[in-house]
Amino acid sequence: MRLLLLSLLLASAPALAAPVPQEITLDPPSKATLAQPKDVAGRHRTGIVRTLPKAAALTGWTAERGGYVARVRATSQGALSLRVRLDLSKLPGAVELTAQGIGGIETMTVEPLLGTVAWTPWTEGETQSIEIFSPVRPPDSALNVGAIVHMTETPFPKASSSCTLSTSCPTGDGVLDAAIAERKKSLLRISFVDGGSAFLCSATLVATPLNEPFVLTANHCLGSEAAAASVTSYFFYEQTPCGSTTLDPQAKQVAGGTSMVFPNYNTDMTLVRMNVAPPAGVAYAPLNPLAATEGQSVVTLSHPRGDASRYTTGSIVGSTRNFDLPYDMYVVSMNRGLIEPGSSGSGLYTLSNSGVLELRGVTSAASEDLSCSATTGATIFGRLEVLYPQMAPFIGVSNPGPDDAPNRVKDWASVPNTGAGVDLPLNLQPGGTIDFGTHAINYAGDVDVYRFYLTGKRVVTLRTSGGIDTVATLMDASGEAIAANDDAQAGGLDSGITHSLAAGTYYIHVAHWDPAATGSYGLNVTMVNAGPDNYTASWWNEAEPGWGVNVNHQGNILVATLFTYDADGTPLWLIMSNGERQVDGSFQGVLYRVTGPVFNAQPWGAFLPVSVGTMKFTFASKDSGLMKYTVNGVEVIKNITPQAFATPPDCDWSDFDRTYAFNYTDLWWTAAEPGWGINLEHQDNIIFATLFTYDAENKPRWFVMARGARTSNGVYSGELYRTSGPPFNASPWVAATSAQVGSMTLRFTNGNKASLTYSVNGVGVVKDITRQTFASPHVQCEQ
Repeated sequence: MRLLLLSLLLASAPALAAPVPQEITLDPPSKATLAQPKDVAGRHRTGIVRTLPKAAALTGWTAERGGYVARVRATSQGALSLRVRLDLSKLPGAVELTAQGIGGIETMTVEPLLGTVAWTPWTEGETQSIEIFSPVRPPDSALNVGAIVHMTETPFPKASSSCTLSTSCPTGDGVLDAAIAERKKSLLRISFVDGGSAFLCSATLVATPLNEPFVLTANHCLGSEAAAASVTSYFFYEQTPCGSTTLDPQAKQVAGGTSMVFPNYNTDMTLVRMNVAPPAGVAYAPLNPLAATEGQSVVTLSHPRGDASRYTTGSIVGSTRNFDLPYDMYVVSMNRGLIEPGSSGSGLYTLSNSGVLELRGVTSAASEDLSCSATTGATIFGRLEVLYPQMAPFIGVSNPGPDDAPNRVKDWASVPNTGAGVDLPLNLQPGGTIDFGTHAINYAGDVDVYRFYLTGKRVVTLRTSGGIDTVATLMDASGEAIAANDDAQAGGLDSGITHSLAAGTYYIHVAHWDPAATGSYGLNVTMVNAGPDNYTASWWNEAEPGWGVNVNHQGNILVATLFTYDADGTPLWLIMSNGERQVDGSFQGVLYRVTGPVFNAQPWGAFLPVSVGTMKFTFASKDSGLMKYTVNGVEVIKNITPQAFATPPDCDWSDFDRTYAFNYTDLWWTAAEPGWGINLEHQDNIIFATLFTYDAENKPRWFVMARGARTSNGVYSGELYRTSGPPFNASPWVAATSAQVGSMTLRFTNGNKASLTYSVNGVGVVKDITRQTFASPHVQCEQ
C-alpha cells in the first residue's frame, strides 16, 4: 500500500523544469545600419552581422541524456529571422545542435575539426533557441556566441519578379521538361555570410568520379574559406504544383557549412565540398568540359532573389571580358524567364543528345537594366572548360604528377612563414625585389600559387616574363582576389599587376590563359615606398563652385593644375609641375604661371613658365585635403574634397602602359607640344575635361567640358565652356558664370591613346593625345 501511494505521488508531481537558457538580446539596429543595398554584385543581401560587444561563453552545462546540454536563446529585436555564430575554442569533440525559431526546428553537427567558427541554421523570427548536446562536458570557454545575423527577410522569401518561371511549370517541350525535372534536384539555394552581411546565391551539386558532394557556384559568392564555412543550403526549394505559392514539403535545409576545394576569381567560379551529406533524392549534375558554341540553346536553374526555383531559356550570343576578369566569358541572351540577383552561381546547361542537361558554366553577371519589360539583355557566365582542367586533380579526374608549385592557397597552410625558394619574405627597403625564378605550367590546367610578405605598406608590382600567355591574380591572406590581369600591356602576353598593399601575407596565382597549354615563365615582385594612397582626382571646395584643382599623382610626385580666375575675372590656370612628397607626407613645390602659343597654333611654339609662389597639399585621406598656395605674395588656403558628379573611380597604381585600361582619368597631352594639356576625370559614362592652353595674347586660359557623355564605344562628347569668376583670392567666394564657346569630343583608340577634337568660337582643333607620365609608378583608375 505504501509503494502504491508513493507511485501515485510521483505520478502527480510536476516534472523537473529544464534549465533556464542563457539570454542574449540585442536592441533593434538603427535604420541607417539596415539601409544597405539589397543586391550587391549579383548576390541578394538578406541581413547584417551584429557582433556582440563581448562574446558570451556557454557555461550552463547540465547532465542530461547521458551527456551534457547547454541552452541559449539569442534575440535581435526586429529581425524577421536569425542565424548565430558560435566561436569554438578547445571543444573536446563533435556536438549536436538544434535551433528553433517560429514553426520549425533545424539540426546540425558542430565539428571542431572543420574550423574555429560554426554558424547555426536559418530560423524564422527574431529569436532563435539553441540547444547543444555533448557526450562529455566541454570547458566553459569551449563555445561562445560571437555574433547574431539579423535577417531582414524570412527564410522563405517570395521576391522574384512576376515574369520568372517556376521549375514546376511545363516549358511546352516534353524532353526539356523531363530534363529540368531531373536537374532541379541538383540545385541549391545557399545562404552565407561575407564580411558584415548575409547573402543568398544559387549553386549546383555536380557529378565527379569521387562521388562526393561537390558544389559549384560563383567566386563572387564564395570567395573565401570563411564564406564557404558559413553556408547553409536549401534543397528542393520549389513551389508546387505549377501556379502554387506552396513550398514543396520535401524542401530541406542542410546546415554545417562547406569546405573550400578550388576557388578561381579569374573564371568567377568556386568549387566547395559539403561538410554534411545532402538529403536523399538529390541528383548530381554532369559536367561537360567542352567549349559551348555561339548560337547554342541553353537553360539556367536558379533562385532569383532567394525565391523558389526558376528556369530561364536562351542562347549563347558571343563572348566578352567580364569587368576586370581576364578570361572571356559566355554572353547569353534569354528568351524566356529572367536572371536576377540571387541567381549568381547557378548553372548554365545545354541539352545533350540523350536529353540530359549538362553543366557548361556558372552565372556571373547580368545587365543592370534587366526587368520584366526587358528580359533579353546580356547575362555573363563563367566557362567550365577553363575551370575544369584546373579543378580536375581535386575531383578525381586526373593525377597530373610532378608539379613545381602549390595549386591553392590552402596548400600553403602547413608551410612555415620562414620558408625559402618560392616562399620569400619581401625586405623592408624601398626598391626591394623578389625573383621567384623560372617555373612552369607543367600540365593542362596547372595553377601555381606563390606566397610573399610585406612588413610595411608598399606599392607592389608583380610581373611574369618569358612570353607565354599567363594570367596572374594577386590575393590577400585569405585567398580572396585583389586584382587580376591577363596581358599587362600592348605588345606582349606577360601579365602584371601594380597595387598598394598594407603589411601582411599575400599570394600570387599564375595560370595559362589557354586551359590546354603549358610552358615556362618567370615571376618577380618589386616594391617602392610611394606613400599611402594615390590622390589623383579633380578636387574642389563644394561651397565655392567655379574653380578646382586637378591632381595627378605618380610615384612621389604630384602635378597640380589650378583652374581659377585672374584679377579681371578671366580664366587663369597655374601649375605645380613637381610637387615632391615631404617627410610628413605632404606634397610641396613651386607654382608657375605659364605663357605660350595660342591654342590653335600650328606648328606649336615655345612656352615660358614663371615662378609666382609655392603650393602645398596635406591630405587627411583620399577624400579630404588642405591646399595652401601663394601667388606673388598673396596666400590662399582651401579645404578640398574630390569632386563627384557620378560614381568616382578607385585610383591606384600601375607600372604598365595602360593600353587595356578602361577608365581614362589622368593627365593627357601631346608629347611633341609641351606646355598645354587636358585633365580627364572619368566617372561612370561621363568625362569631366579641363583643357589648359593659351589665348591669342599668349595668356593662360582654360576651358571645361563639364559633361562629356558617352555616345558610343570609346567616344565622349559635350559642350565646351569658358567661365568667368572672382579673383583667385576672393573671400567670400562669388559664384562663377559660364558661356558656351563650342564643343569637344574625345575618341579613345585604347586606354593610352585618344583623339581630341574641339572648337572655340568657331576655331577647330584636332590633337592626338596620350597619358603623360612623369614618375613611376603612375596612376591607373578603375570604375
